[in-house]
Amino acid sequence: MHPARRAFLRRLILASLAPLAGCSREPRIQTEGFLLYGMLTQLALPETAPLSLAQALSEVEAIFKREYAVLHPWQDSPLTRLNAALTSGDWTPLDARLRDIIERGRELEALSQGAFSPAVGAVVKLWGFHSGQPNQERAPPSQAAIDRLMTPPPRMSDLEIDGERIRCHNPHVLLDFNAMAEGWAAELAADRLAKLGVHDALIDASGDLLVRGQAGHRPWRIAIQDPFTEGPLGWLELRGDEAVFTSGSYRKRFTYKGVSYNHIIDPRSGWPSRGLVGATVIAQDALLADAAATGLLAIGPDEAPTLIQRMGLDRVLLVDERGTLHATPTMADMLRLARNDRPLRILPHRA
Repeated sequence: MHPARRAFLRRLILASLAPLAGCSREPRIQTEGFLLYGMLTQLALPETAPLSLAQALSEVEAIFKREYAVLHPWQDSPLTRLNAALTSGDWTPLDARLRDIIERGRELEALSQGAFSPAVGAVVKLWGFHSGQPNQERAPPSQAAIDRLMTPPPRMSDLEIDGERIRCHNPHVLLDFNAMAEGWAAELAADRLAKLGVHDALIDASGDLLVRGQAGHRPWRIAIQDPFTEGPLGWLELRGDEAVFTSGSYRKRFTYKGVSYNHIIDPRSGWPSRGLVGATVIAQDALLADAAATGLLAIGPDEAPTLIQRMGLDRVLLVDERGTLHATPTMADMLRLARNDRPLRILPHRA
């Protein structure tokens, strides 16, 4: 993430956590964070928490470091070693640290009917996004190169698990859990804090948010970033166990000969997404919210309502390339926009 955007996000979250007018008796909200792979993760706690902010942050940081080290898609990790072994098509030992996230990835791919898939890492790599400089200008891959990796299309269903071993029936499968890592680590961190008695907390993983309980005696007030400006698009108030995950085409992208290409790859075509610049999903399941936001951005605005129904979502906000907002009825009722003149369309939705 660009340092200026990272600093802005920190200011935005701090502003959203500030006590509301007339709430001087509210417990003060403490916020601190850490950098990991250039991404800022922050923890917010009421000052009345049973654990100090430093202690709680240390627990969260340890979990994020551990999980990101396991799931790194191109630096040496248990995931890259498994990917190398899977290309043979033979049975290979399955690292216990990867089993659960592989199973969840299979479930979410099936639920989205392929709109979301962690199996397309080879295509993501082909586009140059397995790099520490994802925004560096470069030529896009040829259609022939994309076709080679998409024939047949890599899918999580190509994986076969038998006890403590795994094999793959498609050599083009390369597992990449970047679109699940924040939700995965945040849920583990929140569970750890709960075991330590911390039931009111907000974990902000570079703009993807997991809330537990409430901010003192009031809901957590969450800011959603505007994809087009360095300012908030609007605010939400949440309490209880909720995840707010946003996928944005503005985060990692490169331009070649005046055409912009972003890092959200449509698993069905192998090409970067078009039509939407942001998708925000609220759900109690952080992995569902994380995967759904990515899948919605990948398939674009025309197919989004169908995917929303298929995945059982009721709180979704989409921002298209023209700046128009599209929200499910429940999300529209919750959202407080920073600008009242922003066009907002209600997405068709069935309970």
